Amino acid sequence: MEVLQFTKANCRDCYKCIRECPVKSIRVKDHQASIISSDCILCGRCVQVCPQNAKEVRNDVPLVQKLIDSGEKVIATLAPSFIAAFDAKGFRPMAEAMKKLGFFEVFETAVGANIVKTRYEELIDGGAELVISSCCHSITRLIQKYHPECLPYYAKVISPMEAHARLLKEQYPDAHIIFVGPCISKKDEVEQYCTGSIDLTITFDELENWFEKEGISFDNRDTDDSRFRSRFFPEPGGVIKSMNRRPDFHYIAIDGVEKCRAALEEIEAGGLRGYFIEMNACEGACINGPGMPKKRRGSIVSRVLVESAADTKKDFDVSHDLDLSKEMPAEIRRDTVPGEAEIQKILIRTGKRTPEDMLNCGACGYSTCREKAIAVWQGKAELEMCLHYAKERAQSLSDQIFELSPTGIVAVDSDFVIRQINREALHMLRIPEDENIVGKDFGDYYDVLELLDVMENGRNIVNERGHLDKSDLYVDRTIMYDEQHSNFLVFLKNIDEIVRAEATADELRKETIRITDQVVDKQMRTVQEIASLLGETTAETKVALNMLKKSML
Repeated sequence: MEVLQFTKANCRDCYKCIRECPVKSIRVKDHQASIISSDCILCGRCVQVCPQNAKEVRNDVPLVQKLIDSGEKVIATLAPSFIAAFDAKGFRPMAEAMKKLGFFEVFETAVGANIVKTRYEELIDGGAELVISSCCHSITRLIQKYHPECLPYYAKVISPMEAHARLLKEQYPDAHIIFVGPCISKKDEVEQYCTGSIDLTITFDELENWFEKEGISFDNRDTDDSRFRSRFFPEPGGVIKSMNRRPDFHYIAIDGVEKCRAALEEIEAGGLRGYFIEMNACEGACINGPGMPKKRRGSIVSRVLVESAADTKKDFDVSHDLDLSKEMPAEIRRDTVPGEAEIQKILIRTGKRTPEDMLNCGACGYSTCREKAIAVWQGKAELEMCLHYAKERAQSLSDQIFELSPTGIVAVDSDFVIRQINREALHMLRIPEDENIVGKDFGDYYDVLELLDVMENGRNIVNERGHLDKSDLYVDRTIMYDEQHSNFLVFLKNIDEIVRAEATADELRKETIRITDQVVDKQMRTVQEIASLLGETTAETKVALNMLKKSML
């Protein structure tokens, strides 16, 4: 199962995830967003910003529980940002709470951070002129896929998570190692690089839910006053703060993928020497990771908590002979780009024919209309994602329906001023099509007492027959009042031919009855004269003629 998936039922065409995705690794098809796994750097921004909770991070807690329930020895390596995620007053209360879940032992990943930062110092002392930190797996994926030219400067050093896990494996070779932290990309790092050292990763958010389910709280009576330098790691610039710095080197911390990409482009341009650059995909570094609990603390309080647990001088005493090297091959992602003719065709289809039409509003999630057009060609986006295009299309369809409707339609405000009128209504009111009556008093053309009655009584008129005196037309009229927007909608259906045809038929029926009566009278006089000859035939004739009369009626 992929680390990150989208839940179809909850996606609602907001494109917020595309807007926030720094590498645009999201495809929209049939109004449903999905992850392009090969392009994704697992920064988790889409998880953090989704208003519908449509992004689902793989939950590995059940697998960890299964290991614990099997009786296996399960050890956790706990990221130092836990201090900003939970209410535990130090590492000791946190570890004790986790042991209640069944963990055999809990150790600090900050021990691995100490190992890694020491290796960074050795690289600089060994003559490296430019070093990019390699702690953040999302930055690893970013460089591999989008900035492979920077790989020579990327520290070929395993992350603190893996360094600590390898150390624990030497001490507990029969144990299963579980990393617990604020990051979702670590789940992928474990699968890609940590075979044999780490079994699974769970986030702080998953751990918090586990605590709540089991009803476990923190016992802060036995507080932990220990402070170590490597605990600075999870805050912005924390790696640098943990290091012994050389005066002839520049130490720069950059957080946020966009800023990191700008820095990587600067590195690609060449000329940078004597720099150590700490990069974090998350703005605010690890204390703002996507795997932090939903009810997270603010960045100010989080940094204070991290610094209260750290020390600028004292650090973990670690001795080891671990192999810290790490190979990170390029995984270049290069989407095919359409030619200019194809781009222009797509732009024209969305009504963008001139530079003035390029609103570049960003509503679709892409920075420019051109970028969106390229995504459409690549199958990542749909034409309808352009808000302006969709609005224009809907408005055009609405206008067509309004104008071509065989029913006369007039929109009138509460002051009986015409706001909109279609062609059929103009015809029925005997108004020339080229005469603009929008903004004029509807009372000049129609009896507005009907509208006033609808507004005052709160009862709409629906399909009632009436007569337009000024036009001498019979109509079926429907008058509806929208109280919320103080507008009337007047619908006039022309039934003049029907009414007049009915009147003609009625006259014809009346004339037929009159003639029938005359025939009956004449026949009665005649039969009276010859009654003696006809006998019973007289009565039969009268019955027959009366039946004829009734049939005509």
